Amino acid sequence: MASYHGNIAGVLLAAGESSRFGLPKQLLPWGKTNVLNTCIATARLAGLSPIVVVLGAHSEAILPEMDQEGVEVVINHHWAKGQSTSVKAGVAALPEDVLGAVFLMGDQPQISVQLIVSIMEIAWKHNTVVIPIIGGRRANPVYFPKQAFPVLLKLEGDQGGRAVLNQFPTTLLEWLDEDMAGDIDTPEDYTHLCERFGIKLEGVENVHNIKK
Repeated sequence: MASYHGNIAGVLLAAGESSRFGLPKQLLPWGKTNVLNTCIATARLAGLSPIVVVLGAHSEAILPEMDQEGVEVVINHHWAKGQSTSVKAGVAALPEDVLGAVFLMGDQPQISVQLIVSIMEIAWKHNTVVIPIIGGRRANPVYFPKQAFPVLLKLEGDQGGRAVLNQFPTTLLEWLDEDMAGDIDTPEDYTHLCERFGIKLEGVENVHNIKK
C-alpha cells in the first residue's frame, strides 16, 4: 500500500449569493458564533493546512464577522459566473507543496472533525480523490490530490469538482451519519439543521438586519 506525506489544505467555498435563502447564510448564528466561523474552526481542528476561504457575494458584510486567524481569504469577484470560479480561485491560492486539498462548503456547519480526518487518512494512504458516500449518495467534503489541480483550474461556469471525477482514481468513504449530508439552502433547511444539532434559534431574527 502506498504511503504519502505532506500537508492537506482546506478550501472553504463560501462565495455564493444565498439567493434561495434570501440573506447571507455564512453569517447565520450557529452556537456561539456563525455558520462560516464554525466551518473554519472545524477545518482548523481537523488539521487542514493551509486553510483558504473563498468569499464573493456579501464579502464586505462577511469579513468583519469572520475569524481570519491563520486563514487566507480570497475574494472571488467573478462568483456570479458559477461555482467553477470559486474552485479555481481556491486552487490558485494554494502553495505547491501541499499533497492535495479537501473542498468544504460554507453552508455545512455540521460537518464533523471526524469526517474530515477520515478523508485525510485515506488521502495520506492512497492519494486518490476521496468522496464520502452518505445515504447511498455522493456528499461533501471531497478531497482532490494535487495532480487534479490543473484540471480543476480549467472548470467553467457552474461546474464543480464532480465534473472531472471520472478523470482520476477515486476512493469512496461510506459514512453512516446521514446528518453530515445536509446543507442550508432555505430557512427551512436551517431550522431543521439547528433542531438536529441542538442549536438554539434565539437571536436568529437579528440576521435579517444584515445588509445584502
